[in-house]
Amino acid sequence: VVDVWCPGSPPLSAASPISPPPHPSLSLLPMGNAATKQVNQMAFCPPQPTYRAEDVNMWLTTDRGDRIPAFHIRRGNPLTLLVSHANAEDLGIVLSYWAYMAHALQVDVFAYEYSGYGHSTGEPSEQNLYSNARAALSLLTDGFGLKPERDIVLFGKSLGSCPTCYLAGKHAFRGVIIVAGLASGARILFPTTKLWALDAQFFNNLGHMSTCTSPVQLIHGDNDETIPFSNAEDMHALLKPHHPLPPCWIRGATHNNIESSHRAQYVKAVKAFLAHIVAAGPTPVKKPSGIAVIMTSMRGSMKALWSCAAPPGGTTMTQE
Repeated sequence: VVDVWCPGSPPLSAASPISPPPHPSLSLLPMGNAATKQVNQMAFCPPQPTYRAEDVNMWLTTDRGDRIPAFHIRRGNPLTLLVSHANAEDLGIVLSYWAYMAHALQVDVFAYEYSGYGHSTGEPSEQNLYSNARAALSLLTDGFGLKPERDIVLFGKSLGSCPTCYLAGKHAFRGVIIVAGLASGARILFPTTKLWALDAQFFNNLGHMSTCTSPVQLIHGDNDETIPFSNAEDMHALLKPHHPLPPCWIRGATHNNIESSHRAQYVKAVKAFLAHIVAAGPTPVKKPSGIAVIMTSMRGSMKALWSCAAPPGGTTMTQE
């Protein structure tokens, strides 16, 4: 599977007329329809469905009216990974991989489809992505009785880092794992332009994670040709207080070969993080006031604004 930031899409310039999507504390101006369409064309590359609709036995209805498939690998393990898959993938592509990883990591796995992917209804968009994630979390908490701070570990790769960061900024989870994730849509297009005003335009993972209180593990290849490695460095600069273990920077890894060519380092990092959060116990739940959330988010955004391009101190690089 090759994950991409859609090729052939018109590049955005710094002067492109893009304004941010709605966000409780970071909205500046409403995004125009033309800009939204351009962003969606660049961000989403749904493949042709790799599974049959009649084989789906779990459907979710989102709060925006879409129906999305999901699968749940339940083996009675104490932790459940809530998986947000990468771009250019659907559930049919990742099912066998997560069946294997559920056994390797001794976790249950819940994965959901995105609007416009596979046999989901609706269209791919940033707001639909977040709606899909809310539907998945709601089923796990309301339907299966899981407590996020005790039972659920968020896992997101590439595009999947966006709904993962969105949820992580709103709730306490047992843990958060981000693989080859982006800091913001702007920092994919303009890696050296680190401005909050640009970050806030779309896919603002830095803004969402500024209110994260859960332990985080970042994994990224230093030769990532799709999402520049500087995105991971910027995320770590923000998340150091909630990053209990060294980040897993994999030397020589690209965007699409972390799980294959560098599987040993990748699995080792995930297992170490899961062992750490099991030993640490459930994540404390904090309920800040609305003003506190806004101030925390603004502080995080300002920190991201001034984040440097050089690797933050104390990071490690793993290699074969």
